[in-house]
Amino acid sequence: MKDTLIIISSSDGCQFTKTFSGPNLNSLPFNPGKYFSIHESPVCDLETLIGILKSLEQEPNKTIIRGTPKSKETSHIQRSKDNFSPTSRSWCMIDIDSLAWNGDMQDHQAMLVFAISQLPPEFQKTDCWFQFSSSMAIKEGIRLHLWYWLERPCSDDEMKAWLSGCPVDMRLFNPIQIHLTANPCFIEDAVDPYPNRSGLFETGKRIPTVSIPSDLDKRTAFNQAKAKQRFRNKSGLLDSAEIIRNSDTNLAIDGREQLMFLLSNEVMKELVTANYSPSEDEVTKALWGRFSEEADLNIVNERGPWTMADAKSKAVARLQELENGTYDFVSRSDRTTLVAGSGGVSRPNLIGLSEAQDELNTILDGFFEDLENGSNPRAAIRLTMGTGKTKQTIDYLRTYLADQYSQNIEVYVPRHDLADEWEESLKDIKAKVIHIYPRTGGSWDYKTNCYPHPIMCQRADYVRDLEEKGHGIYGNACLSRASEEQCCFFSDCAYLNQFRQTGNDLGVENTIRIYTHASLFLSRNEFERQATPDLVIIDEAFLSSAVSNMPSISLGDITQHIRYDGNTQLGFDLVECLIKHEGNLSHLRDKEIGAFDFNAVSLGNLIPATAFRANTTQNCNIRSVKQYRTLSKLVEIAAREVEDQDNDTFGQLVYNTSKGEIVICEYKPIRVPNSVSVLYLDATADPLITEAYLPALQYHQIDVRQLAVVSQVYDRTGSNSFWKSRIGLEQQNLSEQNYDPQHNEIASFITILNEWVKAGESPLLVAHLDLCNQLRNHPKLDKGVAIAHFRSLRGTNQYEHRSVIFITGRHQPPGDEIERQARAIFGNSGNPLSYDNLATLPTDQIDYWLSNRSPHSPSSMTLPTFSDPRIEAVQKQIREAETVQAIARLRLVRAEYQKRVFLLSNLPVEMPVDHLIEFNDLMPDKLEMELIRMGDLPLTAMGLEKMRSGLGMSMEAIKSLFRRSKAHEPKRLVYMCPGLIQTATQIASFKAGDKRKTNHQHLFLPKNYSGAPTASVFTPWTIPEVQAYLETGWGSEAITDLTLEYLYGPEPEVSGK
Repeated sequence: MKDTLIIISSSDGCQFTKTFSGPNLNSLPFNPGKYFSIHESPVCDLETLIGILKSLEQEPNKTIIRGTPKSKETSHIQRSKDNFSPTSRSWCMIDIDSLAWNGDMQDHQAMLVFAISQLPPEFQKTDCWFQFSSSMAIKEGIRLHLWYWLERPCSDDEMKAWLSGCPVDMRLFNPIQIHLTANPCFIEDAVDPYPNRSGLFETGKRIPTVSIPSDLDKRTAFNQAKAKQRFRNKSGLLDSAEIIRNSDTNLAIDGREQLMFLLSNEVMKELVTANYSPSEDEVTKALWGRFSEEADLNIVNERGPWTMADAKSKAVARLQELENGTYDFVSRSDRTTLVAGSGGVSRPNLIGLSEAQDELNTILDGFFEDLENGSNPRAAIRLTMGTGKTKQTIDYLRTYLADQYSQNIEVYVPRHDLADEWEESLKDIKAKVIHIYPRTGGSWDYKTNCYPHPIMCQRADYVRDLEEKGHGIYGNACLSRASEEQCCFFSDCAYLNQFRQTGNDLGVENTIRIYTHASLFLSRNEFERQATPDLVIIDEAFLSSAVSNMPSISLGDITQHIRYDGNTQLGFDLVECLIKHEGNLSHLRDKEIGAFDFNAVSLGNLIPATAFRANTTQNCNIRSVKQYRTLSKLVEIAAREVEDQDNDTFGQLVYNTSKGEIVICEYKPIRVPNSVSVLYLDATADPLITEAYLPALQYHQIDVRQLAVVSQVYDRTGSNSFWKSRIGLEQQNLSEQNYDPQHNEIASFITILNEWVKAGESPLLVAHLDLCNQLRNHPKLDKGVAIAHFRSLRGTNQYEHRSVIFITGRHQPPGDEIERQARAIFGNSGNPLSYDNLATLPTDQIDYWLSNRSPHSPSSMTLPTFSDPRIEAVQKQIREAETVQAIARLRLVRAEYQKRVFLLSNLPVEMPVDHLIEFNDLMPDKLEMELIRMGDLPLTAMGLEKMRSGLGMSMEAIKSLFRRSKAHEPKRLVYMCPGLIQTATQIASFKAGDKRKTNHQHLFLPKNYSGAPTASVFTPWTIPEVQAYLETGWGSEAITDLTLEYLYGPEPEVSGK
């Protein structure tokens, strides 16, 4: 197969090579120039490719790009996308930059093997030409160019999809990105640390051509679709998937029915007020005007032309919903206004527990069969929590290892307590099981006044000092590569022994090492590299570990150190770009600032001289290396991104306004090789995020029916600020002589929680940390209420026997924090993110998943969201997934009875909802408090005057109280009560009065109630008892026509059927 290398040379006489000067190897700036001459060289296989690359190593005035010239001109051409077209190529260069390595820097073969192991399996078995890059051994890490020949031409987008999740520079895959080929220059006593920089890497399989994965087209389409920004219409609403727009006019040409529906909700929210209902004509005209602005009316399909009659039909439907009270289209804000849902959203097919376990067994059967047959299966299983995925996986692992030898298994779990559970479950398995602990015992626990884990290092104090100052541990405390000096405890180090194969193993014993997720993003030590894992099992989501501990640097450090003799203002320009211009790269490019400027910055004076200490055990107050490392990474990213013509703005550098620092949102490569078998178990796994770390997984989703009645408020966001604003009020309430259980929402909520405990229930409250801290030692809250805060729940079974859960809000980090995490995950993808103005985020109408037994019409909520699907996916993994995790703590798929779920936030989640309610339906008003206090309640103003004379209220005040109350809907009065109390509540209907008898009702909670979630014991009221009680207030013989019945019966059994 023939192809072409596009070789360019500078028309300005510039050279494409880096130059290092002096004994300290200071990097000198180089500018590739503006204008170039073009030469095309034919290539047909790896051999001819190598021949040209060898010659170019000695030609510093030439380099290679992937694009094809658009014109026939061959000289004085600018290197811009206007002049070069994207082109599929049969060759590729893979640039591996700063890959962490703590091994021998002179062991070329070991470094090549390790670097290539990070690539997809198709590359790992193919020969290639390698070139160590100019900065190899001058800057940290492995820096390497790998040239491959492919079995067919691949486009830039295909290469990005293929190499997704690999620690490679995706900038190479655009038409004009320079592929440096010349050897670096060393002058003025500078010595090349790698005089032999290139050669043929042979795998031993004699395969010179990389085979193309059969699903590459599918993976490429997936990447492109998910990188496409959603269109924001003129009212700020994002288009749904059905709406397709003309790319030139931005007018909708398909999905216009859905567009008109969405706009009808927006028009109603704009026109309807608490005191005004618009006419049919008003809504029709407004809707048609909006629709005409957004849709192409000239395109007519089989349904015929769009006319004002279509707008009228939508107007009639919305106004009917308003008249019927289905939706009022009015709330305190757009974020709490319930509107009509499309009803067309596809939902998962819910199955029973037994069927789900059978399906899981089928998946695991196939996975471990493939593993046993020598394949490398890679699978992700998204399964409703509580189904037993971990237990079943362990059972299959036990069976698999029974007939295996020398298997190296790695398991990754969120926390060490879960690692303990895995270790306990793996007893009697045919393998050595090792729980991997950190060197120094972990972070100090101030509650227990000790380190939480065993201290594995015998020089822990010294090593902690190194850790805190940012130094690598292995090369500074275990083994010096420069002097070959070892730690005095090296040979019997308990920490390193966790990874060594002992003499008793004889290379045949199976080994299972259990790590925490944090280790997924640490480089492997030399003992781990000796044995590539045969299987990696990752239990639960690992996103938080992937984006944790992003380094940041002060503006002063940048302006002081990011400079060189040719540009002393470089740091100031960078800071101005990131702050005043929000990272817009044109600010730097217009000043002709390029990668060559940042590459010329020397930071060697910041490297602290750290001698290897083999015997030191105490803290030596070593100089920190964090400033040097952070600035070095910042310079490296700045150089890479300013050179990347696909980027208009910085992706991995961003200004944090709250801290006044520049944050480095660096992608952290995962330590799991792409050729290794992977089983990823996570109930909320998102393919888009997972693909960035674990590419080419086969996804399985199993959704299990959960035994619960779910009630969700729609008129509150449940924000942290709302509850924090009530904490001060509640503290004031507690300081008063007479505590008021209705003083504020926290006090009212405590009343509700206590009622559930009194009824024999066991509530779990999940809330933001501030609210949890306020309630944990609250003197009025019953000790039977369990309290847990967001982000403390994953993986725990501590609350599985709780009967009801109240989730007071949502885990909603600030928008800039979500964006920073997305930058870290996708900033290296080769497909730049699209950013929104965080002050005016677009909105999306999200349908609630209503259960089949829900009485509500399809409903939706308008929520702020991100227009880039990748950033929105990160938000959902943090926000929605945390709510799903909290619900799952009740283990609803295995519940022996129907539990209750109360969501005090209007965020739609992946859970069938039975009741959409107002916040006040849960928070007791004054009459509900009276019902709770006394156990009964008159339901008319006259009844309250007669039966509650002690309240001292005038008739006018009583009537005003009833107008604001739920008493006209008696079921709403007991909505906040446990289900068995509700079903035991009785309502008396009767006639009474002084001069003229009128109809009245009176509500009675059960007497002498005691019970549990599944059964209750109570004494029902009898008609004679009710008659006698009512006459105490109404007067003797004042009651006639008395009837007594139960308010309502039990709920249907299962949500979501």
